[in-house]
Amino acid sequence: MTVRVIAPGRQVTAATANGNAVNISIDGHHFVLEANPGDDIHLDLDNGSVEVPPPSNDDRTRGWRRLNANNALAFSVEDDKVVVLPACNMNDWMSGLPDDRALADLTIPGTHESASLYGGFISQCQNHDVSQQLQHGIRFFDIRLKAKGDELETYHGMQAQNSTLRQQVQWIEEFLRQNPRETVILSIKQEQEDAEQFPQLVQNALSSGMWRFDENFPTLGEVRGKGIFFSRFSKKSDDQFPNGQGLKPMRWPDNQADGFDQDWHGTQFRIHDWRVTNYLDSTCDGRGPGVGPQHPMTLVFASGGKFPGAPPHWMASGGSAGGMSQVLSVGASLFGKLSGDGGGGGGGNETGPEGGVNDRLVRWLLNKAMECRRPRAIINLDFYDETNAMQELIATLNALPE
Repeated sequence: MTVRVIAPGRQVTAATANGNAVNISIDGHHFVLEANPGDDIHLDLDNGSVEVPPPSNDDRTRGWRRLNANNALAFSVEDDKVVVLPACNMNDWMSGLPDDRALADLTIPGTHESASLYGGFISQCQNHDVSQQLQHGIRFFDIRLKAKGDELETYHGMQAQNSTLRQQVQWIEEFLRQNPRETVILSIKQEQEDAEQFPQLVQNALSSGMWRFDENFPTLGEVRGKGIFFSRFSKKSDDQFPNGQGLKPMRWPDNQADGFDQDWHGTQFRIHDWRVTNYLDSTCDGRGPGVGPQHPMTLVFASGGKFPGAPPHWMASGGSAGGMSQVLSVGASLFGKLSGDGGGGGGGNETGPEGGVNDRLVRWLLNKAMECRRPRAIINLDFYDETNAMQELIATLNALPE
């Protein structure tokens, strides 16, 4: 029996199983240990170490777990595989990536309904505000707004979220001043009937000179220290947004099961806003440096909901997280049963013993990492913080060799 380890850019210098030294061989990208799955394994790295204790029954059901590691981010997968990635600072995880890498070729953690902190199991999608999410490594923000006089206020549908666009922009700009080798994508959607003043209020909020309005997909080097404007609304007059409306899908059919593609200045723009599909699998092969038609942009939302039986938290966690969020999920499940909708799961197979969408996505990402592959996409999440190191894993996958 063997245990396989992938550790890009690292060396496994020694290993023990149940306290005894084991042989290590190399097979392609993998280090192969002569050990049994379920052994108590210790790995010495060229600069760090990893502990791989025997898995619990819950670990086996879920199919993965985070491991204790020194100077590394490490996971075990299905008992017989270990993924070891570099430890990185979530404040500046982009800083070491090459300037000529296309933004479309990054693996970027984002959030769905990024400002939705209120509304309980019906409307809440996040546990942390945008300023905290930035520190956690999130780099794509989905902000929904309504115009209230001269202010743009955050909303999720009918639920007010007690903040403003000015506050979100202030947090992002301050973060970029402190971390000038990062970039942040800000998606803005109008969450109401067509308000005449909406485009001008957005333009006013993004007038600091720190925002990129160009409509072409950039390389990372072109946007370091800048915010990238992603617009989901149309301007009202020709004099608005004279430098462009940034990245702007020309159509957005909500909750289209198969997603949708469109041509964007000669490059494919692929969007899926209703859970994760094989859109991700098709992005896992290397593309080389630069931008152009061979570097399509892919945006997926690893989120979903079906009111009342499967609201956002249930879909994200399957009810597996603790604390107040578990209360929200239990409340949602009970509400669904009382209403005849059957409780969490929405009639599908998105939740269960293996967890919700987030746990299953992590397992998929780790199995791709074992193949030395990663999705080149923006992956937007609900309640990312309740799945151990989820956003950290997504960001750190960029360390896999091209």
